[in-house]
Amino acid sequence: MDTKKLCDIVQDSTRVFRKGESVEERRVGSGDVVELFGYDHMGEAPSGDNFDKVDMIFVDVVVDRAKAEQYREALAEQMRGYPQPKRLAGDLSYIDLAPNLGMEQEGVLRLMALGKTLGMWDVTSAKTLGADDATAKQMAGQGLGFLMISGYKPSE
Repeated sequence: MDTKKLCDIVQDSTRVFRKGESVEERRVGSGDVVELFGYDHMGEAPSGDNFDKVDMIFVDVVVDRAKAEQYREALAEQMRGYPQPKRLAGDLSYIDLAPNLGMEQEGVLRLMALGKTLGMWDVTSAKTLGADDATAKQMAGQGLGFLMISGYKPSE
């Protein structure tokens, strides 16, 4: 697996947008958390038939469908080199994928959205199972990692 090539594919075909304010404060247990989202707001995202918006709980990822199609085989080739292929066939969270791909979490969220757009897998979260935004965010964060790919369909 060539992590640089994988990152280049993700970088060229996807873009991250924030959902809310650029600075969000909340209480977690007995501590305060400040989250910074240094992205353009989703209201500035491109839209239309050539773009697919994928809800990645923390952010939205917009996939350029035409560029994604250009990278289909290259992405499939990279995924064939996944270091733990038997685990890839099961459900994997972004927390598990990141270190195994040699990527940071933002890159993995973008990769997950790209693969969903290409029909390589589904993205499953508490929100896709009917939970509200706050519950889905809590379950995806705080070490639970309930934001995952499922139903991986390897390309032959």
